[in-house]
Amino acid sequence: MNGTLTEEEFKKQCEALVSLSDKIKDGWELRQDRGDIFIVKNVKLPVTFREETRNTVSETDSSQIESDDELSQDEIGLEDSDPCTITPSHHLITFEYHVVYSCSYSVPVLYFNAWHSTGKLLTVEEIWRIAPPCSDKYSYITQVDHPILARPFYELHPCRTEQLMGLIEQAGGEGTTKTSAGTGRYLVSWLSSLGRDVGLNVDIRYAISDVS
Repeated sequence: MNGTLTEEEFKKQCEALVSLSDKIKDGWELRQDRGDIFIVKNVKLPVTFREETRNTVSETDSSQIESDDELSQDEIGLEDSDPCTITPSHHLITFEYHVVYSCSYSVPVLYFNAWHSTGKLLTVEEIWRIAPPCSDKYSYITQVDHPILARPFYELHPCRTEQLMGLIEQAGGEGTTKTSAGTGRYLVSWLSSLGRDVGLNVDIRYAISDVS
């Protein structure tokens, strides 16, 4: 249970996930380019940008500051509200997500782009202000060329995916992820674990529906 996928397993996972997505109208689409298969989803979300804190906080003041666990979703960035309900402090952002297979890591990789309502792409600094704070943000989310389309996309680096999915397999059993390649469970578990960092929420119906 090493948390990886073969390219053939990845293709079956994609086909199974898109099949269920069609049933629940979740918007995932299967794409193919010169033999390479990947899946794509577009969604509009209301977003608030977290303010960066640059001032050093003294020990006497630190007790007055909320911990990350106590921050509300409004303070963190991404919202679960109806995207049609936008307050003046919210920005309606269009996200385009791509799930692509990495031959180097033998795992799926999440690529995405995001636009303001004006059509302007979000900068990497704005992306960091949406995602939860982390100490290694410079390596976690980076802008790279899409491996298939050869256009700039943001990438969630796959270096920890094998370890993450190995732990999920150990906790839930292989049947919930890799070995059931035709069920899409690996991709559902993986997207559930990291997609929320960049606004991609996984519908609960994936967990209770039969994808096959």
